[in-house]
This record gives sequence, structure tokens and C-alpha cells, in this order.
Amino acid sequence: MSLLLKVIFLVLSSLFSEDSVEICDNGVDDNGNGKIDINDEQCFCPPLEPISLIPNPSFEEQNCCPESHSSMNCASGWIQASEATTDYFHTCDWVSSLNIPQPLPHGEGYVGIIDGSFNGDFNPDWKEYVGTCLTDTLRKDSIYRFQFYVGFLDRSTSPEIEIALFGSTSCDNLPFGVGDPEFGCPSNSSDWVRLGAVGTIGENEWRQFSFTLKPNLDITAVAIGPACSHRSYDRNPYHLLDNLVLSKEINFMVDIEEEGFPCDDDFRLSIPAQEGFEYQWYRDGIAIVGATNANLKPLKQRGSYQLRVTNENGCQLSEPYVYRPPFKTSQLSETICRGSAYSFGKRELTTEGVYLDTLTASNNCDSIIRLNLSLSDASEKQVEVKIFPSESYQIGSTTYEIPGTYTQTISSTTGCDSTVLLTLDQYQIYTPNAFSPNDDGRNDVFTIYGASELKQISSLKIFDRWGNLLYEGKELRNGTGWNGKINTAPTNPGIYVYQAVLLMDDEKKRSIQGTFTLVP
Repeated sequence: MSLLLKVIFLVLSSLFSEDSVEICDNGVDDNGNGKIDINDEQCFCPPLEPISLIPNPSFEEQNCCPESHSSMNCASGWIQASEATTDYFHTCDWVSSLNIPQPLPHGEGYVGIIDGSFNGDFNPDWKEYVGTCLTDTLRKDSIYRFQFYVGFLDRSTSPEIEIALFGSTSCDNLPFGVGDPEFGCPSNSSDWVRLGAVGTIGENEWRQFSFTLKPNLDITAVAIGPACSHRSYDRNPYHLLDNLVLSKEINFMVDIEEEGFPCDDDFRLSIPAQEGFEYQWYRDGIAIVGATNANLKPLKQRGSYQLRVTNENGCQLSEPYVYRPPFKTSQLSETICRGSAYSFGKRELTTEGVYLDTLTASNNCDSIIRLNLSLSDASEKQVEVKIFPSESYQIGSTTYEIPGTYTQTISSTTGCDSTVLLTLDQYQIYTPNAFSPNDDGRNDVFTIYGASELKQISSLKIFDRWGNLLYEGKELRNGTGWNGKINTAPTNPGIYVYQAVLLMDDEKKRSIQGTFTLVP
């Protein structure tokens, strides 16, 4: 090779050795590495960190180190909002003698509140609150989220509690109830309104909670503490608060919501739309070109959907929403004369076997038909079949759903008639619609129950409403299943989705799915 050719080769090699850039919203593998859009590391989305409208949200900035319980003045930006005094703790000096759960959620500061005081007799109106002036106004009719940590000691000291956020149109209304330690919650005054609340529960731990709110007034000051309801207790109910973040809903991790039933034509996925943000939807990590609104119609395609939200400060990617429309499985058995054909969908079947076909029902959900095709001469055949209550059994043009004994004559165009004596029965399977994993010995486990004909629960999966897999059990025996915990921690009450594969005594596996409620 001549010197000139060598130089040209080296120049061209250097030009084409540079990696091309993956464009993250066009559904194309731009750099040729086999990874498309957000499946490619080049499309990493650094998360947006919500900036709290509450100053000093984790009580780290200080005017002084606390020297006793009632030292809220030491936490910069915070006000002792009620006459009933909250506690301020910081490891810089004075710390609580209580057994505080470790590690702390954020930094070294936190506060303690009492929801009702016990001093011989219980006083439910002794409620402690912290307050602050916001760094910017909560605007009327805008959507915000309040996210915070609650610290729980043992259950006898820290029972369940409803934590509430109250708002006022003026910072001049802080503090409230001056001179009256039994004033109670802020909304006992016309200067304050309740913005939202959430029930919390835990034991010897810090747990994060949140709720969304939509003020009907412009709010400039807030107070945080117990909700207004009264409790009865034999001691001071004591809880801890830390990292109180209040920001627009869109600034937090995006939660995809579903609108309608998955099989309906108008079913959509969406998030609340807000100004200043751009949107891009993905299915299985690949951009859906043109899907750039805050809502999406999935177009009947199964898959894992995600939404990327972007503004001038960065972007964030939603948790996946797994779109799996439900389906119904029907079992069909047919016998035809040898030498004839059976029409099944678009196929003409002439040999014995088991065949599957998928149809779309009127509600857009799939209906899977399982055909067991047999060949026969003119004969009499006895058939004993068990089905699920939602299944049916078909002979010729007749469908059977009710248990009983039937006689069916099957005629073919070839004149090959067969008589079928059918004995139809139903499997007895019970799926609870609720369970309470509180270790009281009753309904502590969610599982599928059946008689001896249920040989095994081959698979049991539990999902939350976002499609996240929380539990998977395999080859379970009757009566075993999910204990309602994730890594030994109790799961929040609410509605969950199950999918199960059952092995019956006919050696056939059947899939079922549905929802149930976890109650405390």
C-alpha cells in the first residue's frame, strides 16, 4: 500500500471510529449497538429533584443547637406553630433519650410531635404543630404533592396517626392559638384550611408517605402535625417528622394513572398535565413516535409503558406501567369423522391434536380458544370433564356450562354420526377478595384454595397497581401464599392484582387473575 493510501485509510478510520449518538425519541437504533432509545445507556435520564417550597425541609440549617425539647427556634425558617410545643432534635448537641430508629432519613435533624397528651386524664386537644412561611405561594387550583417521613417508636408509643397539612393565606397567622395550648388543630381558626392528610402506621422505623393537594386559595404559610380527629389513649402518642418536601406534583417521580377499563376503546394512560414540560411515551423502552402528550391511548398493544417528562432543569422517567388486558380462555372439544376437515379460525384441520386460536371479543379483550380435536368413526363416546365456573365445554355446536349429564349426537357432512355421553362437573376453587396479614391466625395469607383436585399452585404473582411485581411463589401447596410482606416489612393496605397458574387433577394448568384488598 502506498504512503498516500495509508494516510487516506487512517483519516477515514479515525472519522468513522467515533461513536454515533443515540437519538432518544425516534424509535431507531441510531448508533447501531442493538439498543433503541431509553434501552440505550446514552439515553440515561438524570432525575429531577423536587425543590421544596418548605424552607429547610429536613431541619438541618440552624440558628442554634437545641438544648431541650422545646427548641424549635433553633431550626432556621421554622416556627413553633402551636402553643402545644413540638420537640426539635439535632445531633449537634441535645438529642433524645428515646430509642430513635436509625438511620435518619435525611441529615441529622428531625422533630417530634404529640397527638393528645396524657397526664392522669387524656386530653385529645393537646396537638403539636410546626409551621413555616413558604418560599413561594401555593397557587389556587394547581396540583402539589407533600412528601415526608414519619418516625415510629414501638407501637405502644407510636400508634397509627393521620398526618395533615394546613394552609393559610398569610404568614401573620403563625403562630395560631396563642395562649391556648389546648387550641387543637389549626383549622379551628377561620384563618386556616386543611390542605390534605394521610393515615400512617409503622413500628421502630422511618417510613415515607405522601399525598397530593389542590388548594382553592393562594397559600403562603403552612402548619404540619396531627389531623383534627380526636383519639383516646393511655399515654402521649409520640411521632417524629423529617424531610418535609412540598412541591408541584410534576416535580416528583411520575405516577402513571389509568383512565377507564383496559379493554375499552377509550382506555388511556395519563399524568396531570402542567405548563413548561415536554412529554414522550415509550413502549418496552422504544419511543412511540408522535406520542408527546400527557395522556396516551395504548392502541391495544401489550407491553411496558413509560413516560419521560422533561423541562429546562432536567428529566425524569416514570415507573413502568405494564399493560396486560385480561383475557378469557375457552376450552373446546370436537370430534370429526376420519377423512373430513374442521374449520378453526383460518385453518382447516384434518388431524387430531390440540390447537389454539386467539379472537378479539366485543370489549377488545382477547379470547383464547383451546381446541381438542379428535377423529372418530361412527361410535359412542363417554366423556367426563371438569371445568372452571368461568369456562364452558363445547360439543359440536352446543356449549355446556352447567354441571350435569348430557347426550349429544354429532353429525358430519360425510354422514359420520357419533354419540357423545358427557358428564360435566366444575372445579371448586375459592379466591378471597380480601385478607388481613395481622398475624391473628385468620386470613393472614393470600392464596388460592381448592379441594384435592387442586394439585398445586404452580405460580402465584402479586402486583401493585403500577404493575410492580411484589411477590412470586412457585409450586405452592394448598393454603400457602403471600404473607403481605416485602422483605419482612408490612405492605400498605390497598388493592393488589394477582396472577396464578393452577395445576388441576386433569394435569392441565389454568391461568386466573383478579384483584383483592389488603386490609390492616
